[in-house]
Amino acid sequence: MAALLGALIGGGFTARAARIGGEKTVEAARQQVKDQAHAESKRWLLQARHDAYQVILGATESYMNALILPTPESEAEVAKQLFHSAKLRIDLVGPDAVRSATGELSLAFVVVQRVIDDGRSVESWMVEELSERHRAFLDAVTGVYAMELDAGRDIP
Repeated sequence: MAALLGALIGGGFTARAARIGGEKTVEAARQQVKDQAHAESKRWLLQARHDAYQVILGATESYMNALILPTPESEAEVAKQLFHSAKLRIDLVGPDAVRSATGELSLAFVVVQRVIDDGRSVESWMVEELSERHRAFLDAVTGVYAMELDAGRDIP
């Protein structure tokens, strides 16, 4: 009788331990899936931002070159369209600092474009303003990259 009682108690403890072990295994698997999904989401966001940053930089460079060097008007138009498209992406996925810097750069483009559309000459201060806004954009992007490299922080 004592042996039977001991076997039942031992079996009960074994079943409980197995259930607890199984629950912990399931929870660890859930956490792993959650961590992988978070890492993939983070990777996607970083890539989307990086792509938009590259387009902004290239479009800004092309547009400023079109202001300085004689180029077909279509090149400046393409640069403006690329810039606008990338700005929309940054508005969606960009951190506040880069979003703000992109907006300021966009406003500087608008001022210059209005002058061009009115048939007036672009003045040197306008090009300097574009250059300053371009530098501010680079500073904002550099600051974000520095935060992203800090492994202990989440992406802003």
